[in-house]
Amino acid sequence: MATLLLGYSGYFAAMMAIFFWVRAYTWTELEALPDKDKMPGFGPRINLGKAAIGLFKHNGPRVLLAACVVAIAARGLVFETSWADVWVTLSVLAFWPFQEWLIHAWLEHLPAFQFGQRKLELVITKTHRAHHRNPWEPKYGLTTTYFVVLFLAGVPMIWSMAYTLGFVELHAVLTGALVTFLLILNYEWVHYLIHTSYQPRTWFYRRLWRNHRLHHFQNENYWFGLTMLTGDRVLGTQPHRGKASHSKTVFNLGVESSPEDVG
Repeated sequence: MATLLLGYSGYFAAMMAIFFWVRAYTWTELEALPDKDKMPGFGPRINLGKAAIGLFKHNGPRVLLAACVVAIAARGLVFETSWADVWVTLSVLAFWPFQEWLIHAWLEHLPAFQFGQRKLELVITKTHRAHHRNPWEPKYGLTTTYFVVLFLAGVPMIWSMAYTLGFVELHAVLTGALVTFLLILNYEWVHYLIHTSYQPRTWFYRRLWRNHRLHHFQNENYWFGLTMLTGDRVLGTQPHRGKASHSKTVFNLGVESSPEDVG
């Protein structure tokens, strides 16, 4: 147990070092602002292939794809299966929409807060506001690479601890980690796609596309779900579009200061 804990601590420390290094290279609101000489818009329509090429030009999705490949390989090395794999998968799927909602509503939309004599704001809040300032550029909607590092640190750590404490067997732990990484990568893909000019062709995707576009272009206080909408339905943030007001702060999340001051 002591050896495992030491290993966890070393791995987590390494991830945190990478986290703080990468965080310094994320974008600012000033960089995200649309070009003043061009009318904002999504541009000419593209197909899924071109959207996928655009997605994997960025480091975050590449890292997540690599994590998925490693997770698939690790699960493939352990041939044992049981009902625990099913229950773990169903548990992750059941929790996922609420995880999406909590991160989006409570972290990315968290107002600045007072800490002693200083007014502080999370970096993830700033980068998400940059995304709201320019929803026509899909790269600003991607999970920042430094936050992807947190996933790389947290997902294996949580599932490994579950195994160490005897809650689940090794094969179920590997299944849980794999499903988690696949859902994160799927989130990146769907989010990126919604912010491109690709047009929905299926009912399933259209409802996700409409829900998120309403969040960006009608009212930022609703429609926090992205790949699953259960969180919005259960937590009361999915009103009929006709009953929701058009927010005046949908592009700046209520921060009136210029990006030069905020970024």
